[in-house]
Amino acid sequence: MRVKTESRRQAIVEAAAAVFIERGFEATSMAEIASRAGGSKATLYSYFPSKEELFLMVMKFLAEERMQQAFARLVPSDDLAGALQAFGENFLLNVLSPELAALRGIVLGEGRRSGMGRLFYDNGPARGWQMVADFLAGEMAAGRLRQARPWTAAMHLIGLLEAEYQEQIIVGITELPPVEQIRASVAEAIKVFLAGYAPVA
Repeated sequence: MRVKTESRRQAIVEAAAAVFIERGFEATSMAEIASRAGGSKATLYSYFPSKEELFLMVMKFLAEERMQQAFARLVPSDDLAGALQAFGENFLLNVLSPELAALRGIVLGEGRRSGMGRLFYDNGPARGWQMVADFLAGEMAAGRLRQARPWTAAMHLIGLLEAEYQEQIIVGITELPPVEQIRASVAEAIKVFLAGYAPVA
């Protein structure tokens, strides 16, 4: 019997990511993933009991790998605007990347037909946005932002950052905008956010 290993598990997740991005959720088969990963379906099922569970792991893998870079920018300092700008640019560059945009589109399409949307939200965005909320709570405590509900503030920030690209995300356009455009749109979003959450004089 083949012994399970973390490296083998990782190879399966990476192979699955490539297939899901190329074909979408419905058209992807476990047999094709097994073939791409260089193993059998029996081996694949010993690691992941279902295609849904494997897809969630793919989303978690890609989101954590990419978004950790963005969350690392949320470091308390006297330059709150600079920290939010660095976070916002990295956040959008990753969210709008062809890989994450394609997988997010799959979740939007599949989530309503199954429990996948809720599972993805609970294990992906909700955790990341809580990190943003915790950072903003610290800034409120330090007096750099007015007192408010940190979670609501985090949702406002994410909403402002994604505002110019909502249609692009929804319709599945996967071309990454120029970095200069992202930088400018983030700067405008941060300006609006900081104006709305400025400390009360």
